[in-house]
Amino acid sequence: MFDAEGGLSLRQAWAKSWDVNTAGTHIMTLTFVPLLLKSSDPRLLFMASGTSSLENAEKQILPIDQFPPKGWPKAAPNMAAYRSSKAGMNMMMRDWARLLHNDGVKVWALSPGYLASGLGKGSEHNKSQGAQDPVVAGPFVREVLEGKRDGHVGKVILRDGKIQPW
Repeated sequence: MFDAEGGLSLRQAWAKSWDVNTAGTHIMTLTFVPLLLKSSDPRLLFMASGTSSLENAEKQILPIDQFPPKGWPKAAPNMAAYRSSKAGMNMMMRDWARLLHNDGVKVWALSPGYLASGLGKGSEHNKSQGAQDPVVAGPFVREVLEGKRDGHVGKVILRDGKIQPW
């Protein structure tokens, strides 16, 4: 959730990213936990991002992790706001997994891959960069809800069956 149009200040872009991806998600979860606990098989899913992996960033797995050319300014300075807020959400997920463990709630963060959503510069730009249709996330979410990933509770899980490194 970075500001492709330039209408937000750097501080506003950071605050909005954390408000939407971390604080807002936490408050919504806190609000609905009483209903979740009434379920016979409670499951709590957070939508993660492959860009939130500290380990992968260090290993320069993604193009965004490559060292940019020398000089200033650098491209996409607000991308760090989105990535940081999603890394914070991963920690928030871990805390919810801890808090709700003895209540039998299964908690995950799902990282569906690079999808052609409206984030950043929009779905068409994302498609041109190799993003997949968002519909591919549906079967992934369903398999988690149906119990096929119960062995990975408390983890950030990837659509391909792997666990995303922290």
